[in-house]
Amino acid sequence: MLYLISAFMGLALGSFANVCIFRLPKGKSIVAPRSFCPSCGKTISAIHNIPVLSFFLLRRRCFHCRAPISWRYCIVESTMAIVFLLHAAFVPGPLIQILYLDVLTFFLLTISIIDFEHLIIPDELSLSLAVMGLAASFSNPYLEGTPAIKFLHSLLAGLGGCGLMLGVAWLGEKIFKKEALGGGDVKLILATGACLGVKGIYGPIMIGSLAGGLAGLLLLGLRKKKMGETLPFGPFLSLGAYLLALFPNLLTALFNANLYSFISLDNL
Repeated sequence: MLYLISAFMGLALGSFANVCIFRLPKGKSIVAPRSFCPSCGKTISAIHNIPVLSFFLLRRRCFHCRAPISWRYCIVESTMAIVFLLHAAFVPGPLIQILYLDVLTFFLLTISIIDFEHLIIPDELSLSLAVMGLAASFSNPYLEGTPAIKFLHSLLAGLGGCGLMLGVAWLGEKIFKKEALGGGDVKLILATGACLGVKGIYGPIMIGSLAGGLAGLLLLGLRKKKMGETLPFGPFLSLGAYLLALFPNLLTALFNANLYSFISLDNL
């Protein structure tokens, strides 16, 4: 039953993620109107809007005008469902942790795709995630202590992460004489700090910086990017936050492993 619910919830949130990805960068409401075809503008009926299934039954085309439907819709819905199933199958924590991780995944994946395509992180997503993290802090499985301590940890981590990123943005602008860090990235760390505590600050920054740096070098080597061109940082910060939520002790384990290796080699 848990797997079935996880799959359906993943498909539903994947469908909603597609709505956010299409509408938020255009400044449109995600509530109204109902889903419509971007080519002919006609409303999509419920029977033609079943996640993944309708995509294939309609042969990747609009029922009314036969315009092609982007593969992204099916990929996002399928990915969300598969990831939610993996959470249900392999996350050893309590049900509340699985649900928390599912919702966090929805936000992080949606933010990553929008930032990758449009180089923006909508406030509707980052600030909503921050509010959710703060509101759910009393029962947050990633924080320790009494409900009051958890709330304080969430609040201070969110504000601390925001302040740290603002400092980095200011310093980067002074050094490089141009915007080094977008406001969306600052608000994203505010949100991940509120959701994951202190780990939601240093995890995304460390893993995101490493992954972003490697990706930048790879794109330069393949001549897909030139020096000075913008590379969205949101997807890499989101990757770091997700990995820390999935493996809370990841950085500690990596550090201890490297330290053990160093000591062993030194002894040799």
